[in-house]
Amino acid sequence: MKKSVILFALPLIFLGGCESSQDMFKRQQAAQEQQTKADAQEQGVRCEMMSRTGSNRKTKVCRTLKQIEHDEQVAQNTLKRLNKPEITRSK
Repeated sequence: MKKSVILFALPLIFLGGCESSQDMFKRQQAAQEQQTKADAQEQGVRCEMMSRTGSNRKTKVCRTLKQIEHDEQVAQNTLKRLNKPEITRSK
């Protein structure tokens, strides 16, 4: 009787140990991801999922704050240039 209880309990204990190590691995991996995100934000890097024009597939694009500000400035200058009344556009 004792042998059957031991034989039954031993695999359960083993499986329980495997589950706890997987949880520990998942927690460590999540902590590393959070640390990576914090480091990226500290350096001023912003990542977002963007799709190209005419595409349904999104890709991860990471840019620094300086690059983002430059892109915004270029967009504003283009809008100002296109909105000037003295510019004629061909149709």
